[in-house]
Amino acid sequence: MFGFGKSSAAKELDEILKSLQLAFENNYKDNARANLKKFEEAYEAAKAAGKLREKEVTQYADTLSELQKRLKNFHH
Repeated sequence: MFGFGKSSAAKELDEILKSLQLAFENNYKDNARANLKKFEEAYEAAKAAGKLREKEVTQYADTLSELQKRLKNFHH
């Protein structure tokens, strides 16, 4: 997900995703939920403000959907 030429909003979303991934890896369900909510809010705000490129909107929408499914089945 990291790369050159990404918007600043995309870089912020990537940072949240790193924290979320760590929470999943360490079985921190509460932290994963909090980071998922933070990601979703940041994504929606960036999308509404037009700060994401069209490709990024699609990419992060897919990522959000996958993470929501993953968290639904996440147990420690």
